[in-house]
Parts: sequence; structure tokens; C-alpha cells
Amino acid sequence: MTPILAFRIQELAHGGLKPETRAKLQEITSSLNAKGQNDARQRFKAGTRLVREWKGKVHEVTITADGFEYQGETYKSLSQIACLITGTHWSGPAFFGTKRGKKG
Repeated sequence: MTPILAFRIQELAHGGLKPETRAKLQEITSSLNAKGQNDARQRFKAGTRLVREWKGKVHEVTITADGFEYQGETYKSLSQIACLITGTHWSGPAFFGTKRGKKG
């Protein structure tokens, strides 16, 4: 807690981060979030089909350059589709079997 308070005091005294620094940090954060969020899109080529059976029904997702296509609609993440299919929160990569195993 002390480092957080010390940073806040310093920020108040000296004006905080420059707008350029904030923009660069935001850019880095967005880049990291995009990499994690679209892991399947980075690992598989556009056009790859992911197939999963759920409660007796087969569900097919196609990876596109813009996201993931499911039943004629484009989604930004596999998790959105997994939630739509199951009606509950699911990790899309886990649901469709694209989740990477732990290294070791």
C-alpha cells in the first residue's frame, strides 16, 4: 500500500504522467489484451472451423480475419459464442478446445 500512496503523492505534486506516456501505456495494454483475447485467431488461419457438440447439437465456428463467425454473425471472441451456446459464462478457448496447455 505504501508504494501506491507514495506514487499518488508524487503524482499530485508533479502532475502525473505525460499524455504521451499515458497513450503509449494504453497502446501496450490494448496490444496485450488483443493477443490474449484472440489467441485462437493468432494460432489458426482464417477459414479454420472449430466444431463442438453441446447437448446433442453440433456447433460450428469459422475463424475469420475480423473475429469468429457463428450462425451468420461475427463475434469478437470465442467466449461470447460459448456463452451464447451454453447460456452461462464459459471460457471460449476451453469450450472449443483451443486453450493452450501449460508448459513444463
